[in-house]
Amino acid sequence: MATLEILEQRLAALEREVAELKAALPRPSTPESPGARMIREAEESHEAVVAAWNKVMEDLGIRGEPIGAKKLREMLIAHGIKPEDNEFSREIIAMREE
Repeated sequence: MATLEILEQRLAALEREVAELKAALPRPSTPESPGARMIREAEESHEAVVAAWNKVMEDLGIRGEPIGAKKLREMLIAHGIKPEDNEFSREIIAMREE
């Protein structure tokens, strides 16, 4: 019959074996944070997004570089649109009220 001393020795040996087996297992990688996942996915999809954007611009017939707000304002004034008339704002407000 097993004595208390023999049981303690066997338990200690078993605990050592379990510890050695755990140490030999590959460590699971830490879970990716949501921010890191979003950055990785954005980088992976960047080329596809750029290609889709270029196709949309081509389908709409939009070419060249953006002109910027100041240049756009100058062009609108040159075509007779007065900024102080707020024509665009009035139309948006009218559409909201419909």
